[in-house]
Amino acid sequence: MTARERSLRLPAELMSVREGRRFARDVVVEWGLRRLVDEVQLGVSELITNAVRHAQTDVELCLRLLDDRLSVEVRDFEPTLHRPAETRAADPLATSGRGLQIVAAVSRDWGVRGLTNGKAVWFALDLPDLASPDADVYPLVARGTDGAAGHPSDEADGAAEGSADRSMPARAVN
Repeated sequence: MTARERSLRLPAELMSVREGRRFARDVVVEWGLRRLVDEVQLGVSELITNAVRHAQTDVELCLRLLDDRLSVEVRDFEPTLHRPAETRAADPLATSGRGLQIVAAVSRDWGVRGLTNGKAVWFALDLPDLASPDADVYPLVARGTDGAAGHPSDEADGAAEGSADRSMPARAVN
């Protein structure tokens, strides 16, 4: 796969978050990486919001598709490079302050680098295995004559009808 790159410059206003999210979604879908849309949009939202709120300059959103990853970068033009806050227990009622923790949670890696005229905050995602089906392609409707829902792995493994159910019951997580 050859490297591809797309970028968009946005004004320093909160409406840029929505425009950046839409641009990123469209590019990722165009590149055939629909499975990464949620993570990309979430990361883009957090990084553009931080740049607009803290740097208060125009921002540039850049997506790069490389051989093994998708890199997303948000550049601002404020030369002060602040060290990201240390990970700490967040106030459960706080409405902000978790953006970089969210980016770290959904990405392979992330970082901040100083530029001559500003800084760039970036994150990278592993490319999905496009040979395996995505979870949302499996129908959640009953199959077969007995109305029991089969498992895609049953069919792929050639499992006989009436084989043991290998599923695990769902649990509520608090």
